[in-house]
Amino acid sequence: MQTAMGSRYYPLWLKLFLSLIGLTLISSGFAQINSQIGGPDAEVRRLLQEGDIQLRRGMFEEAEMMYTQAIEIDYSNAKSYMKRANLYRIMSRYQESMRDYNKAVSLNPYSEYVYDERAKLKMLAMDYQGALEDITKAISIQPQNHELRDHRIEDYLTIGAYEKALADIDTLLQSDYNKPDALIKGALLNILLEDYTAAVIQVDSALIYEPNNSIAYDILGLLELKQENYRAAVNAFSQAIAINPKFTIAYYNRGLAYRYLGKIEQSMNDLNQAIAINQDLEVIFFTRALVRKELGDLNGAVKDYEKALELDPNYSEALYNKAFTFKMMGDYSSALNEVDQIVEDDPASKESWNLKGNIHTLFGDYRAAKRAYTEAILLDANYAEGYYNRGLSQIMGQYTSNGCADLRKSAELNFKKAAHALRNLCNQ
Repeated sequence: MQTAMGSRYYPLWLKLFLSLIGLTLISSGFAQINSQIGGPDAEVRRLLQEGDIQLRRGMFEEAEMMYTQAIEIDYSNAKSYMKRANLYRIMSRYQESMRDYNKAVSLNPYSEYVYDERAKLKMLAMDYQGALEDITKAISIQPQNHELRDHRIEDYLTIGAYEKALADIDTLLQSDYNKPDALIKGALLNILLEDYTAAVIQVDSALIYEPNNSIAYDILGLLELKQENYRAAVNAFSQAIAINPKFTIAYYNRGLAYRYLGKIEQSMNDLNQAIAINQDLEVIFFTRALVRKELGDLNGAVKDYEKALELDPNYSEALYNKAFTFKMMGDYSSALNEVDQIVEDDPASKESWNLKGNIHTLFGDYRAAKRAYTEAILLDANYAEGYYNRGLSQIMGQYTSNGCADLRKSAELNFKKAAHALRNLCNQ
């Protein structure tokens, strides 16, 4: 168990990168429908065109009405269902969107576009396996459509299937399809795989094609950041910002680099700028909370943790650090209230009980910690982390024999930290 947790910069870049791609795909989807699925009669065509006009105006209800009328005229027209499905996806009415996509697939099972669009919705619904099945089906229908393979790379990135994503990137690079973008994605993947040499080669190649590519400079900064070359990282992120002054993630990453250099004021300035541009990324608020805490602004840190949790209620690191900040403020009851609420909301979650145990351990209440960890283990008899944490809490509570037994169990379940703890705390 740790006290205060650090920040996660690679998942944020990936999250932002994929969200930008997602917006592009949604906005470009409607133009493709007309050309890839057969044409309706004149009245249906008129209604669909009117629906498109209303959609561009942001008049979603009116667009829905037009698309629905088109469907009522011709229930066998896949294009009408696709347009309404895409509208529902934009409106976050995912169940209705999926229903219409399924209908379009049943009407036109040989359209790669239909499968591609349904895959995007499944990714939003976190049905990753279903999304990959759909996009792979689309590629099997049209194997020379490099855009589809590009979409599958994004899906692989999201689920962490990095080697498979690299294989698709190699295919795209051989075809010369959107080469700078493919090189940038390849560099990102190689950073995640810790092959920094390959990543540098790909970033440099991308910059040869596009010398003013701000994303390439940002990834170059990530490479330097990962290798603890913080001054070089600042320079790379600064180049990204010079090219694109609204580049949220570059400000965030430069803020991280400044923090690691001990330049806390500069770090705060960049994080403030990132939030001024984009207030929807919870990890930026989380990182600013860490900086506020280092500056002694504990109340401000709590507010930023609360904002991070508002954006992502399952952000356990934010909850944990918020409790730790309450401890620094001497507010023990507030820390426990936070985690008690989580356990009350989700009593069947071993992670919630584990977090409760962590906070009790943090405050030296080892008996309460043991009870919480035991609840987690009762939910999952093979919960290696639960045994590890219960073992530590028992050793700290002077029950060394029982604690070492828990550590042995954790080690048997292949929890990496347990073997080290056994050697150091139990002489085993």
